[in-house]
Amino acid sequence: FECAHAPEPSSAMPDLAWEMGLPAMAGCMAVCFSHPLELTKTRLQLDNELAQRGQPRTYNGWIDCVKRNWESSGVRGLQRGLQLGITREFFFNSVRIGLFVPMLGTVHEMTGREGPPQADERFGVGMLCGALGGCCVNPVEVLKVRMQALGGQTGHQHGYPGVRAAFAQMIKEEGWRGCSKGIGVSTLRGILGPGSQLIAYNELKRIAGERGADTRAVRTHVGLSIVSAAISIACVNPVDILRTRVYNQPYDSNGVGKWYKNGLDAGLQTLRTEGPLAFYKGALTHFLRLGPHMVLLFGFLEQLKMLTGRA
Repeated sequence: FECAHAPEPSSAMPDLAWEMGLPAMAGCMAVCFSHPLELTKTRLQLDNELAQRGQPRTYNGWIDCVKRNWESSGVRGLQRGLQLGITREFFFNSVRIGLFVPMLGTVHEMTGREGPPQADERFGVGMLCGALGGCCVNPVEVLKVRMQALGGQTGHQHGYPGVRAAFAQMIKEEGWRGCSKGIGVSTLRGILGPGSQLIAYNELKRIAGERGADTRAVRTHVGLSIVSAAISIACVNPVDILRTRVYNQPYDSNGVGKWYKNGLDAGLQTLRTEGPLAFYKGALTHFLRLGPHMVLLFGFLEQLKMLTGRA
């Protein structure tokens, strides 16, 4: 969330490669540790899909979900779809984080303001980078969700034997349109995630400073990160639920969803059958995954910057 300036014109392209490449590598390393919770979140979000309110759930919370998946398939089962998770993190973070500084510098120059970029500029660029990242990785996200659901006790089972076969089967059965399934919901999620967390973090930091807290202390940063992550989950989890269900639903030979027409229809059906609390299925797991993932992501990123002399 720190202010940034535009890179020097003479080194713009090399700098851009480093700016995009280091976050991509850091994300790939971080997801190797956080993927099991991401898989658990997906299976909880699909639990009792479109079942009437009051029906007992398949999993009794995230611990029960992890336990059953471990007993069924071990470590390999908890890491199902990891290749797609790594691919997603590579491209998503290269855009969401890697383009943030260059785009912020460009926007700041266009506004003609003096001094460092302002909060509204950082907020706007953060949302734009999140939206672009969501669009870029949508085909990977579709297959990742389907692979994560595969082998679980909830959600439609697409029966893909592997990652390459999954892509080939999706194109064969759904056409290239399959790559754009749920892209609107995915873009909205990309906007809400970074946007809500950025606003919450900066506002909480301002309030903490006004009340005498040391805003430069590590413990303050950690505390603010945890609270802002919780606020972000509250904003993003309902959209994440809809995206997961639109991605994973079965499709007919024409590539049309059998259960939902789009994200809005998925939301209305979920509300009608399962009630409003259904939009927060898997929210705790989402939170437990987001915090450590972000700590690992930025921790690895800082180490890579130091190793490459770009700290």
